[in-house]
Amino acid sequence: MTRLPLIAALSVLLAGPAVAQSQSFALMLGTRQLGTLTFDGRGANTHLLSSLDNTPLGVADGTFEATSRASGDTVEYLGQNRGSKNRDIAITRKGVAVGAVTVTPAGEMTDLSDAAKVPAGTLTTAEVFGVLANGKTCPNPVAMYDGRRVVQMTTTAMDAKGDTVTCQMSYRVTAGKGHLSPFNFKSLGMTAIYTGGALSKVTVSAGGFDVNLVRQ
Repeated sequence: MTRLPLIAALSVLLAGPAVAQSQSFALMLGTRQLGTLTFDGRGANTHLLSSLDNTPLGVADGTFEATSRASGDTVEYLGQNRGSKNRDIAITRKGVAVGAVTVTPAGEMTDLSDAAKVPAGTLTTAEVFGVLANGKTCPNPVAMYDGRRVVQMTTTAMDAKGDTVTCQMSYRVTAGKGHLSPFNFKSLGMTAIYTGGALSKVTVSAGGFDVNLVRQ
């Protein structure tokens, strides 16, 4: 079953400390609603909460909460998984460089949990989702770092019809562990749709499953 790693597969650059209006999305697998995702914030000041309470047999039920806060040129990030697996990841970034990473429990660390190995210019999971959620059309390329891997996301094709823009996107793990052990997917299918200048739907595909994030 898919979890936030797929949904966290989302993004691009937007700055400014102003607080954006809260946004709500339904997490869908076909016609089945798995849970909800809420997001608020802008730029480096963001908060995301995903709650899954209706996955098949409850195997992926749980929550993922991610928060990023900026103070000057320093960004502090905390991501917390709660469910069948509990994991906390804290990241400190100063300017464009990651300076510190803490993963609890330590057994969840990967080679990319070493701050010295993280390329400059990455954004956190919460910031990257904000790029998608606050955007008005297809995002520019963005690199995401979640404490265990680096992901590159790029728009590969754009189709505009009326007030709807469909963005075909490339999602590739370029360093670190793949998603969904033991499969360790390094590439996921991803589509983002904007309607009337607002994100209306994101589809992430892996292993024959499509998870849809639909604005409520």
